Amino acid sequence: MNFAHVFAQGNSVLIAVFLLLLAMSFASWYLIFWKGLKLRQEYKAFQKFHDTYVNIKDWPARKNFQNVEGSVNDLLIEVKKLEPILPQYNTHEAKKEILTMHLLQVLDETRINLDKGLTVLASIGSSSPFIGLFGTVWGIYNALQSIAAQGNAGLSVVAGPMGEALVATAIGLFAAIPAVLAYNSFVRLNRLLVQNLRHIAEQMTVYLSNETQKH
Repeated sequence: MNFAHVFAQGNSVLIAVFLLLLAMSFASWYLIFWKGLKLRQEYKAFQKFHDTYVNIKDWPARKNFQNVEGSVNDLLIEVKKLEPILPQYNTHEAKKEILTMHLLQVLDETRINLDKGLTVLASIGSSSPFIGLFGTVWGIYNALQSIAAQGNAGLSVVAGPMGEALVATAIGLFAAIPAVLAYNSFVRLNRLLVQNLRHIAEQMTVYLSNETQKH
């Protein structure tokens, strides 16, 4: 595919399709690397916290957490904020409800942050093949018009324009396939991470509500 020839021909629609698909592909790979790095950091922070504290019996009651990073630290910060408030409630159920409500809000914020960029990936994955197909149809249409005007339908005349048009579909698939695969992977990884964080939140809720009840 000779892109210089396509740009030299001045077919503005086909040029716009190529530029749009290239921009979508660049945005897709940027999001893939950015979100991949962020998820790697989140899982590393969670695994470190799990290996250091969660394996200890009654770990939420110890409150000696140090060097905690990632979304787990957001849960710990929220619990720290609630410590002066919980003694105001007299029943275990009330304290558990307060802890549950606040920690669920933190989990919702975490889920929103983890899902950033996924809409763009999904949009690229679903729309770029159709944009590429549009470029192919438009290129074939113009190629047929040129052939009709020249009155020559030989292979040497048809092959070049048709090949250039078909590459638009290939570029669309090149942009779509990584976006779709990455989107599905990130959705699954985000769900697993939030589920693990929910387990941590549930353990803290049970232990801390019982502990404050004893006091």
